[in-house]
Amino acid sequence: MPPELRLVEYRRAGACGGVALDGPGDHWQAESALNGACSDGTDEPPQCDGAPSLEPLWTRTRLTVDSPWSDWQLVDWYVCPDELFALTVTDFERLPLAKPALTVQPDRGWVLVNKETIVYTDDVTQKLTTEVLGQKIDVEADAQSWTWNWGDKTTDLTTTKAGKPYPHQTLWHTYQQLDTVQVTLTATWKGRWRLHGHTTWHDVLGTAQTTATSDPFEIRELRSRLVAPEDD
Repeated sequence: MPPELRLVEYRRAGACGGVALDGPGDHWQAESALNGACSDGTDEPPQCDGAPSLEPLWTRTRLTVDSPWSDWQLVDWYVCPDELFALTVTDFERLPLAKPALTVQPDRGWVLVNKETIVYTDDVTQKLTTEVLGQKIDVEADAQSWTWNWGDKTTDLTTTKAGKPYPHQTLWHTYQQLDTVQVTLTATWKGRWRLHGHTTWHDVLGTAQTTATSDPFEIRELRSRLVAPEDD
């Protein structure tokens, strides 16, 4: 809505302690430089994780577009940014998380039936930056687990280890029938976030998944044959 048509406005600005109110107890009214008060300066903002807090939030209203504005009234006092912003699991799922790396060995377009087919991935931390409500946020994602689908209707394998290449392999599958298949790897990512420039990390309450699929490869059988020696 254009500013000239608004009946309610909000703004963040510094504040000072203000004046005491009548009544029992310790009551006081904050004042804002927006109203021309705080001639001696505004209160020192508290620190949040080594960075300044957000200034107090003020509002003013008017009955019609031709009416005068009211004085600015306090809505919320100084507050730490991470009390207002959070990276939800929906935000996390929308991030451009990379697919997991997927390596099948031997990588030659075919493997042997009844022999170990080795697989492994990379255990890496993904680092991204996003914005929530205009606030810059740093995000890190680590794989919580990997699920391997072998493409031959056998049971999937879920592991918390990334595997290793030959000759130190730790993950493999033995195909028992001739076929052409693909391996599909699904990574489940856990995330954490922090306000940019701050040091405190917060866990994302939920996970996201990305999937990679290998090129098709053939499962072959090699048979030995007796061959008559050649005549001299």
